[in-house]
Amino acid sequence: MILVGSRKGAEKVMASVTTFLERRLKLRVNPKKSQVLRVAKLEFLGFAFHAGRMRISNASMLEFRFRLKRYSCRNWFVSMEHRLAKLRRYVVGWMNYYGLSEPHGHGSNLTGWLYRRIRMCYWVIWRRPRTRIKRLLNLGVHLTRAVGLGRSSLWPWKCSRLLGLVLSPEWLAAQGVVSPTAEWKRCAHLR
Repeated sequence: MILVGSRKGAEKVMASVTTFLERRLKLRVNPKKSQVLRVAKLEFLGFAFHAGRMRISNASMLEFRFRLKRYSCRNWFVSMEHRLAKLRRYVVGWMNYYGLSEPHGHGSNLTGWLYRRIRMCYWVIWRRPRTRIKRLLNLGVHLTRAVGLGRSSLWPWKCSRLLGLVLSPEWLAAQGVVSPTAEWKRCAHLR
């Protein structure tokens, strides 16, 4: 990445650097990755630069959501301890890297979405109505409500919304679920 004052100067520098790299150093320059851009349109190493501020690029944010979705997939049949350990490792590492940028607009409701997906995973792991009712009773749900929810034929995603009162964010945090919002605040000293 080479920053210059004008577009004309950038094109000259691009031509001379490309010539130097290809002739002297015998390296090939990839024309898709090497280009002349305004700083406002620049994306570099997962960061986007706009109006003098560094933000997370949209592609990086989509990749983050995709990986969270993969780690909280209800069809990934691993123990919850393994799942939460992988999720924690990924979120903490991602926040350590991107924590120095400005907040992304799509990240505000990410924690609630992740908590709901984890609730869905618990619901799928509990699997049988008898097990679900027993777990709900252990969490302090009234018997009639536990039976009604435990025998429900709703899809796991719908049930995860109903479980929001039972499997609260505090309970999920005690189980080891990492909060992207809390991790973002933890990295505030980097900004």
